[in-house]
Amino acid sequence: MTELLKLSDPVSLQILSDALASKNIDFRVENAGMNALMPLPTVMDARVLVADDDLVAARQIMQDLELNQ
Repeated sequence: MTELLKLSDPVSLQILSDALASKNIDFRVENAGMNALMPLPTVMDARVLVADDDLVAARQIMQDLELNQ
């Protein structure tokens, strides 16, 4: 799996997760909710990991959602 994106915004994370799931893209989220325990920006951002085979499609979804960073 390859890291697609780090996010600290839970709303954006949910939107991205829903979009990836709706396209049957193999992904997982690590550190989700950790920034609630440590509310310092970028210290414990959620990491979205995507299967290597789905990386191109996931990047397109990210671009469509304007989540490019």
